[in-house]
Amino acid sequence: MTTEGATASDSPYIKGRNAHLYGKARESCPYPEGSPDREGWLEGFDGASTPEADVDLGTVDDVTKR
Repeated sequence: MTTEGATASDSPYIKGRNAHLYGKARESCPYPEGSPDREGWLEGFDGASTPEADVDLGTVDDVTKR
């Protein structure tokens, strides 16, 4: 896999997180068993279901939310 021209939203982690947020099943992971991309996708998917994922920390410039 090449990362040239890739953005953060192209990462398996973000794709897994988005899949969870859009109601996809964990089993819908498109990456092969044992691959680093699958591991990243599953980490993103599982991370989206934690209470910490629901916390809004604001932006870098928004110091009032810290």
